Amino acid sequence: MGSAEKDNGNILWGLKLLAYVALSLAAFTATWHAASWASGKPYLPGPASVALKIYAEAFQGNLIENTVITLKRVLTALAIATVLGFSTGLAAGKTSLGSRGLRPFILATYPIPHATLIPILLWILGVEWSKIGVIAMIIYYPIAVSTMEWSMRTPRDYEDLIDSMGGTLTHKILYVTIPYIIPGFLTGLRMAVSVAYAIVFLAESFVLTGGLGAYIEESWHRLDYEGVYSGVVTLSTLGVMSYTILWLLEKAYRSRFM
Repeated sequence: MGSAEKDNGNILWGLKLLAYVALSLAAFTATWHAASWASGKPYLPGPASVALKIYAEAFQGNLIENTVITLKRVLTALAIATVLGFSTGLAAGKTSLGSRGLRPFILATYPIPHATLIPILLWILGVEWSKIGVIAMIIYYPIAVSTMEWSMRTPRDYEDLIDSMGGTLTHKILYVTIPYIIPGFLTGLRMAVSVAYAIVFLAESFVLTGGLGAYIEESWHRLDYEGVYSGVVTLSTLGVMSYTILWLLEKAYRSRFM
């Protein structure tokens, strides 16, 4: 396939994706509006009133300030979890010491309900870093496990080729393993991002020191229904946007290198 045909195919795919997103949003909004109209309850406001609330809160700066706080926490935790998850997952999958020590540790601690550790982390790390810490701890596992499993499935033929050329384990990791596991790593990262926005709500609503989780919790206590939905919509939008960006990166990598 020529480059022009490939570019046209990518453009067509992008237009189809935008059309699907627009139709999905239209269907969701229509369903929401119908449900709000049919119930007539104050706890189910319509999308128009929620949109006005978002505009008003954003104009006043309250919603933007809380969004920035949440994003800082999520991105900091994501950076920590990515570095630790990628490095330990790679070591667990490709080194003998890692396979004997790190791999059993990762698999054994994965099922622990880490969100229950928030009170303990509050004692150890303080208010702000306990929130970042619990997010990083939970999203570490999708990244580490996906990296570990993909690194264990590296094509043996390529590794044998490196051996025949006198290469070392470092050469195998740099030139074979890392390029091969990028799609799996990005998949784990997508899963981690989705989980991160759920956990940040729990962490921020546990101790109210700003962020969208605290904004939603405070609105809920005031029976500010539009405020609750505004926070939920904003947090959901951040999650969808982050997930979509990583999905597009994964798709671009696969189409270019695989």
